[in-house]
Amino acid sequence: MNPDQRSQLTAFLWKVPAIAAAYFAGKTVSAALVTNIGLRFPEIPGQTWVPILDFLGGVVLVVCLAFVARGVGGSLKKRWLILLAFTYVSFVINNQIEAVVFTTTHEVPTMLLFFILPCVVATGVTAALIKSPCDQGALVSVFANRPMKSWWWRLLLAWFAFPVIYFFFGALIYPLVADAYTGPDFGLRLPGPLIVIGAVSLRSLLFLAASIPILVNWKGSRRSLVLSLAAALAAMVGLAGVIESTWMPTQLKIVHSVEIIADSLFHAWVLVALLVPKQKVEHAEISAVAVD
Repeated sequence: MNPDQRSQLTAFLWKVPAIAAAYFAGKTVSAALVTNIGLRFPEIPGQTWVPILDFLGGVVLVVCLAFVARGVGGSLKKRWLILLAFTYVSFVINNQIEAVVFTTTHEVPTMLLFFILPCVVATGVTAALIKSPCDQGALVSVFANRPMKSWWWRLLLAWFAFPVIYFFFGALIYPLVADAYTGPDFGLRLPGPLIVIGAVSLRSLLFLAASIPILVNWKGSRRSLVLSLAAALAAMVGLAGVIESTWMPTQLKIVHSVEIIADSLFHAWVLVALLVPKQKVEHAEISAVAVD
């Protein structure tokens, strides 16, 4: 590791605790506000608050958020709004849809309100501390200077991709988690297939809408885009929550963590492959060389 890389790593390591502090401060203030207006938090059977697990879950969340912030270009305000939209949709709205479908203990209005301040503060601090790259142009997406007829089908494939990925990995792990979802111990439930399909399709559409601003403003490599987006999706879709969960049996934690990581990696790869295809980048680079 050369001196410049060591300097970047050192800077990154002190910025992550600062972002985490902002996130936890936002949660503390928000919890007081929500409690004072009389809203109730979900009461999950067997769940207790363990500070170290809450801390670890928050750190995982902000680290993955920071990785995304390192590649998103634009002004401070623009980057803040991109990160805020992505975080609130992926981490808050997505998980509340999951809660409505698969649990009996959800308090959706409370959680939607509670996480506004932590997301606003954490993404604002992230955008301010994690600078966008200035030495690279943004990757060339399929939306750039192209008529809709040449890329609308890619959006449809990107929308349908997540449900396919979700059901594929869900079918693989179902024998390992079925007892937890059909038993009365954890406040979980298995709804009918049409409800699940509708919920997953809605989640996929929301993920797509929140990810597109990142894809079209990314100033790193395609590989870094896939890995950063996958890490952020994994953390927000469930890893942060799994870490904090004391009610969840160890086997269920492991199985769901592996599933979430696999889902997110394949989902991110599909989004990038469809909407920021490699051949478009190569074509742009060749054209630039020819002009020079």
